[in-house]
Amino acid sequence: MEPLAFKMLFRKKGTASAIIAIALLIALITATNSLVNNINSQTSLISGLASIGQGYLITSKNASSLTDSEVDASLINQISNNSNVAYATSQEIIQGTLTTENGSYSVNILGVNNLEAYLDNNGASINGTVCQNQTDVDVGVILANLASIGVNDSVSVTVDNNSFQLSVAGITQTTKQSDSELIMPLETLQTLTGNRQTVNFIELSFNNQSDNKTIASFSQTLPSNLKLTKIQQIQTFVDDINTQTINFINVWSVAVYALIAAASYVIATRLVDEAKYELFMLRALGTKRKAVISLIISVILTIAFVGSLFGIALGIVGTQFVATGVRWVWGSFTLAPFLQPLQAFEILLIALASCLLGSIYPAAKTAQTLATENSQ
Repeated sequence: MEPLAFKMLFRKKGTASAIIAIALLIALITATNSLVNNINSQTSLISGLASIGQGYLITSKNASSLTDSEVDASLINQISNNSNVAYATSQEIIQGTLTTENGSYSVNILGVNNLEAYLDNNGASINGTVCQNQTDVDVGVILANLASIGVNDSVSVTVDNNSFQLSVAGITQTTKQSDSELIMPLETLQTLTGNRQTVNFIELSFNNQSDNKTIASFSQTLPSNLKLTKIQQIQTFVDDINTQTINFINVWSVAVYALIAAASYVIATRLVDEAKYELFMLRALGTKRKAVISLIISVILTIAFVGSLFGIALGIVGTQFVATGVRWVWGSFTLAPFLQPLQAFEILLIALASCLLGSIYPAAKTAQTLATENSQ
């Protein structure tokens, strides 16, 4: 009798709309996960293609940015004399105002204690010469183009309401942040600021970059208020992006699964309301209360199972369809969403659990109501 009752309930007119409702919610989760998988795979691929820097920075442990860091300016002498260090420069960054014939610009000013070594270490190309005295300045190529600055031009630099006339000795290009900055000897910058005691950070590299023991030993020789940090920790950066994206998807999925539980509650309530007569007859014929509850829940879980499978398929096909359309419109734009089998299995299991959670109360309440009516 119970198989017949199951077929009777499953064939109610609201079953198709219930399956579609569950499918659309599952398709939303599937599509989101597929797109995130593509984003994560692309960021991982990019990180593998990027060149990893071999440099390190010495900064304050409590600094929130490079400009907040304070390092004893005399430390550079100790580091430069270390036999394991291949390159070291102390650097200071401040904000100032650059004034030319074409206008005024808010700029970063970079001071380096050994400017030639800095430019050489960064593979810089230069139009003109490296500035050698306190009346010269080098300008990054991006800033030079923006402000229409040429070699030998005279510019005014204002720091803390003090203005200085400087001559442009050269235009530098390093493909780094310094391309948008004014660059000058650290001594010149210290004259502008009046601070000769500290610098923002020290940049260095080691003779043997793969010798972790040597690097760890060097780190231990630093003052307790300083730290050694590797430049361009791309994999760490990528992992952090992927983790944050996954956390966002998890929060988003919880909200959708809550909607699925709510939908299953509505579906179960409507189902028992439409089949109230049939369920009453089952109880009258001696069907146990637990059997009625199991019957209602099994119908809801079957609807959830069919809807979830349909939703997973719809989500995968839908994202692939959108990806194909995107490639047609923007030929150079690559979008290849995918869903891993384990993810599909997890979505199915959580969807079934959500539907079970949402259908228990209506099923139990209906069984209790039928038991009360049959006893009267």
